[in-house]
Amino acid sequence: MDPGYYVAAGSLQARSFQLEVVANNLANAATVGYRPDQPFFAVFNKAAGSARKLPLSGYLNDGVVFAETGVITEQGSLRATGRPLDVAIEGNAFLALRTPAGDRVTRDGRLQMGPGGELQAMDGSSVLGKNGQAIIVDPKNGNVNISADGTVSQKEQVLGQLDLKAYEKPGALKRTGALRFDPTGATDAPIKATVTQGHLEQSSVDTASTMVEMIRLNRLFEMSMKVASTLTNDLDARSINDVAISR
Repeated sequence: MDPGYYVAAGSLQARSFQLEVVANNLANAATVGYRPDQPFFAVFNKAAGSARKLPLSGYLNDGVVFAETGVITEQGSLRATGRPLDVAIEGNAFLALRTPAGDRVTRDGRLQMGPGGELQAMDGSSVLGKNGQAIIVDPKNGNVNISADGTVSQKEQVLGQLDLKAYEKPGALKRTGALRFDPTGATDAPIKATVTQGHLEQSSVDTASTMVEMIRLNRLFEMSMKVASTLTNDLDARSINDVAISR
């Protein structure tokens, strides 16, 4: 089969994946602490593996395949909520959580008080302290104070410190949900972050530029469709001619 067809088909598949990633980012433009995904692609040259000794010109034969997604680590803006258990992280750190699937990290600072006073994420996952255990507060002992370094206290009694985590390549963390990342295998990095109580980090998705990107990708998808259609019609025509000549 003509290598050009593989290039066109690869382009269609790549654009389809790319559109899916961009659409998911746009859907999370209002999600607290969300960091958008970015697609990455690998180049292949179909002619290189052909026995027909075809020219390896990249203009004609280089195609792309979807490789993986990475996380864009831009800081989102902070919004004041006035809620004592809302925290926003400014900088490179994540909050550490313990979930049924294992330890995870997140930028979602919407905390709550669980049974027995345990600090939890909104889904009930334990928020970990520096000692690797959940932080326990007293529901009857007044407001919870969380300082810039993550120290949690009530009426000047220190209850623990949020276990902030930072990594050398945060964009390579594996996403396990819209707001959760699996840090397994990631290399720790120095923490350069502060915690702001009564605030939440907003999604770092730029809605306007993301919509423009979606329009651009739709046009590129349509162009790839036209190329694939043209090649298909050409193959059909050549097949009919070859059959007619052979007879």
